[in-house]
Amino acid sequence: TAQYAWTRSLDNVDSSGGPMIPSEPGLDYGNSSNIRRHSLVAHYVYQVPIGRGKRYFAGMHRALDTVVGGWQISGITTYQSGTPFSVSFTVPVGYTGWWGGRASVVAGADLYAAQGSGHNVVNGVPYFNPAAFVAPQPWTWGNASRNMLFGPGTYNWDASMAKSFSVTERIKLQLRGDFLNALNHFNLGNPSATIADTRDGGGTNSNAGK
Repeated sequence: TAQYAWTRSLDNVDSSGGPMIPSEPGLDYGNSSNIRRHSLVAHYVYQVPIGRGKRYFAGMHRALDTVVGGWQISGITTYQSGTPFSVSFTVPVGYTGWWGGRASVVAGADLYAAQGSGHNVVNGVPYFNPAAFVAPQPWTWGNASRNMLFGPGTYNWDASMAKSFSVTERIKLQLRGDFLNALNHFNLGNPSATIADTRDGGGTNSNAGK
């Protein structure tokens, strides 16, 4: 069984907090938080056709069948695209009354130009391009849309192998092994989405975009 869902959800009310500009909530219209665009989930159960009474080697010796025959393979496989997020900025110290909020987009910049791959959990994995965003001028609002970027997707394979033994006509014993995240795949979380405002005297943020 396989199920695929394509979802597009837009709203102007975030899951926490209020609009960036209280008097203009409509400007927060964007992708709904935590909603993934694509989702594919597959479930499967496969009876291996080997052993006594099966399609292959039906006349197998009973002792050999105890080890080789009657196995079942099953699992759940999940592929999903990432969740949306907004890019914000840090207000430098000394700017009283500058609320901050979302950053501004640099015209013509590639939002994902710095996207990389790998599992460097110490130094971070580059995902979006911090240079594509800049802090707005002091005491103004940024023009980046709410939840305009999508984070890394995820995939996971849960698998199981099982074999049933007949103890009596009515009683069976099952040997089973379940393997959660069988491929030991590392799924990345959303990147650090706060850029620094070094233009106005703020400190750097080496984790931005990772």
